[in-house]
Amino acid sequence: MKGIIYTRVSSDEQVKGTSLESQEESCRAYCRDKDIEVLEVFREEGASAKTADRAQFLRAVEFCRKHKGNIDAFVVAKVDRFARNTEDHFYIRKILLDYGVTLHSISEPIGNSPVGKFFETMLAGSAEFDNAIRTQRCTDGMAARIQHGISPWRPPLGYVCANSKKHGEKKTEPDPPDEKIFPIMQRALKEYAKGMCSQVELAGLMDKWGLKEIRGKRTLPQFIDKLLGVHLKFYAGILVNPWTGEDVPGRHRPMITQDEMRQIILVRSGKSYKKAPHDRCNPEFTLRRTVLCTSCGTAFTGSVSHGNGGGYPYYHCRNKNCLMFGKGVKKKEMEDGFMVRLAKITPTKKFVAVLNESLMEVWREKGKHLTDEANQRAQRLADLEAKKKRIYEMREDGSYTKDEFTERKEEMENQIAAEKISFSETKIDQYDVEALLAYSDKFALDLGRQWFDLYAQPELRLRFQKLVFPEGITYQRGQTFGTAQMGRIFELNRTFDGQKSLLVPLSGFEPEFRG
Repeated sequence: MKGIIYTRVSSDEQVKGTSLESQEESCRAYCRDKDIEVLEVFREEGASAKTADRAQFLRAVEFCRKHKGNIDAFVVAKVDRFARNTEDHFYIRKILLDYGVTLHSISEPIGNSPVGKFFETMLAGSAEFDNAIRTQRCTDGMAARIQHGISPWRPPLGYVCANSKKHGEKKTEPDPPDEKIFPIMQRALKEYAKGMCSQVELAGLMDKWGLKEIRGKRTLPQFIDKLLGVHLKFYAGILVNPWTGEDVPGRHRPMITQDEMRQIILVRSGKSYKKAPHDRCNPEFTLRRTVLCTSCGTAFTGSVSHGNGGGYPYYHCRNKNCLMFGKGVKKKEMEDGFMVRLAKITPTKKFVAVLNESLMEVWREKGKHLTDEANQRAQRLADLEAKKKRIYEMREDGSYTKDEFTERKEEMENQIAAEKISFSETKIDQYDVEALLAYSDKFALDLGRQWFDLYAQPELRLRFQKLVFPEGITYQRGQTFGTAQMGRIFELNRTFDGQKSLLVPLSGFEPEFRG
């Protein structure tokens, strides 16, 4: 009987030890006892235990093929040395059987007998289970490090690898930047984000900045493609969990911001990057767009002029063709003047009292009408519910067939649904109108103070200004604010002569005619 011996270890540490030698010695002793002539020994040093994709193992199988009919035994120390994947095990074993070769384990009772096949199946499954457990532990460990912001793998170019694995340690700190390469790559990524150069041009720039000298080779476009693709998230400070696809903030120092990363993605896709819209509601210059230039009617804008003493905020006309262009107005001067104008148009207490009385009359009149309508709809809703109940009773006493009942029930449910919607629209919530008007009094009687207090809420300030001056208000540099169209309430206050008649709605004249 002739055979071959296959020995395997799965780590460099085992290669340096006695595992391979002890396996071969034991296998040779087994062959002598079984009268097997050893034709060849195949040694697998430091190969993976996960698959059958191993160089020496495949050479051994190929040796059996070439010497088909002359090889009888494939000898291993243990079944898990043969393969640690059940599918691989039986696939390769079938191939060997086709060559007339039988698998022999020197330490386990396997063979072609029923008992031997049973033990072989169990041992192959056990090897796969052991390998799966090891894989799961490794995966869980790597996933845990990712969740803590540490990449368990070798970092991309631009960072220094700690080589913890070679020292038999686990990585506990993020990869530090490479002092020489990091600034070059950071500069390159930021340059590409501007959309001003191609990948080929970027490669040339990086070599010009010193990358070629450091790496000892020219930077190719393929390298740039990988730089801008596979590793881009890492450079933006993001780690990707490969098992869940989740993005996790990394603890390593990013080269670029996430906004720059998105710019790069858009540039690579051939699209221009859309910047976030400019915030038109500038909290420092809330009167811009409300105050208009007297000369040209263009809305004022604001800016800060910087000098030795710091920043000096100004409002100014933005129309380059205007005579007032470039002639700024101090921010404090304009805003103080605006508060003075608000004080002048603040409604009088008498006007507010009359206005409140008129509003209460309108509320009572409109409220009574809506209440009556809601009561009518509530009664109709009750009538429909009663009809629906009778439909069910007629089904029970046999007056309606099943089809007739279904049709009438659905028809009635549709009517009820429509009536409920109408009822909800006419139902009046019980507002405390007196309290609401009391609050509006306090607001309307001190416009300047209300505007000043809205400093921290620029959007509300802008709405306030729109309410008071819907079309804006002009301002003459060196003088003051001009006349302007005001909101309805403030116009009524301006023309108020103490008579309530001006505030009463024109009931009975519909539509209203303007002469």
